[in-house]
Amino acid sequence: MNKAVRDLTRMEPVSETVPGLGAPNIHCRTNSRRGHTNPLDRSYPPVNAVCRALNVLKVANEKSIVTVNSIYAATKIPRPTIVRLLETLMHEGYVVRDNMCGGYRVTQKVLELSAGYGGISRVIEIARPLSIGLTRQIKWPIGLGVIDGDAIEIVYWTGTISPVVHTNTVLGKRPDLFRFAMGRAYMAFCGDEERERHIARMRKEMPVEFGPQEETAFREHLKRARSVGYAMRDPRTEPARMTTFGVPLMEKDKVAAVMSVSFFTSSVPQKDIKKMVLKPLIETRLNIEHALAFISDRPHLDASANREYDVTL
Repeated sequence: MNKAVRDLTRMEPVSETVPGLGAPNIHCRTNSRRGHTNPLDRSYPPVNAVCRALNVLKVANEKSIVTVNSIYAATKIPRPTIVRLLETLMHEGYVVRDNMCGGYRVTQKVLELSAGYGGISRVIEIARPLSIGLTRQIKWPIGLGVIDGDAIEIVYWTGTISPVVHTNTVLGKRPDLFRFAMGRAYMAFCGDEERERHIARMRKEMPVEFGPQEETAFREHLKRARSVGYAMRDPRTEPARMTTFGVPLMEKDKVAAVMSVSFFTSSVPQKDIKKMVLKPLIETRLNIEHALAFISDRPHLDASANREYDVTL
């Protein structure tokens, strides 16, 4: 990565500057569009009954059979309350009483609770607070995306807290692998076999836009991106007033996701791009990758958990 930092200034020229990037720190309700995105900053205190019910379900899900006493030992919730919570979970179909084994067990319905959770959610949980911190540092919006067939799907975006956001939202957009920074970053760092498969598809589906000369130039860009650690969007891609850099988020030698930053080309002088945009972007990438590696080596950890530790000095 040292070479990447040395080469940060090798890019197409940009010029001029636009003052006034700062913005007041306005506190809104957490369920508003521009509210704070701190997951611990909520509009209302938690509902204690819901917290207890989830705690009971968690304990039941960890064991084949649980009893009221074993749940009490794990949670310290009063036994009469545990009984009422178990009866409620039985009513909703998540728990059944197993008289043969003398306790309670979860049902297959608990699998429905994880139906909306995929591998990318774990990556986003880890990358999200660092992306928020990056936007607060450099002001510009950060996007996180994942490969989805022949394009990148943008699944997270910090534009709602950016004082210099350039569009309403990019969530759900699908930048292609040929022109856009996210796609190019993915193509540069994915496996050789996958890269060749995508390039073969481009030859077939884009014979005019992706001829022999374009393919050669594209391969050179990917080679350079692997060397310096980031990719750039095609400057001819709309909106032409924007510049976008994309970096991969690597986990165990695979691209787990891609991250991008977009800014008005005229807003950041070329001499300041390295310090104001690229260096913070690459540092954030490294921090996210370190966090991914830490969590991957400890599968029992939950990146979204709120933990308190009793530290005695």
